[in-house]
Amino acid sequence: MKWFYHLFPKDLKISVYRRGWWFYTILTILGLFILTVCGNRLPDVNSRLKLVLILSIIEYIVLRLYKFSLRNIRTDYNYFNELPCYLCNQSTILCIIAAYFKCKEIMVFVIIIGTLGALLAWFFPDSYNRDQPFYSIQALGFYGYHGLLIITCLSFYTLHIYKPDPKDCLWVMFMIFILAIIAHIINVILIKTKLNPRSNYVFTVKPEVAFLKKLWSFIPHQLIYLLPIMFIFGAFSFLLLLIM
Repeated sequence: MKWFYHLFPKDLKISVYRRGWWFYTILTILGLFILTVCGNRLPDVNSRLKLVLILSIIEYIVLRLYKFSLRNIRTDYNYFNELPCYLCNQSTILCIIAAYFKCKEIMVFVIIIGTLGALLAWFFPDSYNRDQPFYSIQALGFYGYHGLLIITCLSFYTLHIYKPDPKDCLWVMFMIFILAIIAHIINVILIKTKLNPRSNYVFTVKPEVAFLKKLWSFIPHQLIYLLPIMFIFGAFSFLLLLIM
């Protein structure tokens, strides 16, 4: 193992497109490849669904362990800021529901939006998850969880459980709208009760990134200013399903 520690020394920090980041990227791609090859050898769709269900449950356990570990890492830890209401966390729960109930409407959402959310976190990590030590629990939790999420979401497609249909992009738009409303209600409750004064799941309360600030300049109303995103994601989903 000396070669591994030589390649990934103790003082190595993970930055996008750097050595540690590529390690987790290649590991994720390899994991998806192995799951696809092995899973497609199963005799029928039900067997593959059970495999994805097991993987989804493992993914959820990893998420909760990762979030729980933050209590001992972050000084600003707030339990009410770790509820499963972020886009990736929502997709984690929806993977379980989609696999258990064999619901294609939810499958298309996690394949498109769940994967997209994980990739956004992967390529554009927030300030806290940038330059984390390679061997830290934070790095393992962040990249390990999001890598597993990418594998789980895409497995519905790579294991031929879901057959792409461009018309299903309407379900993506509908679910984005519903989940945004739920997140907004939770934001308002947590802020009003002061359980989490900074609650901003899915950024429905006020914009925090440049693109959303631009939308806010056109539609300066909480939640409503996000409506154009529903159509942007819908068009993106349509094109991607058409290609698939």
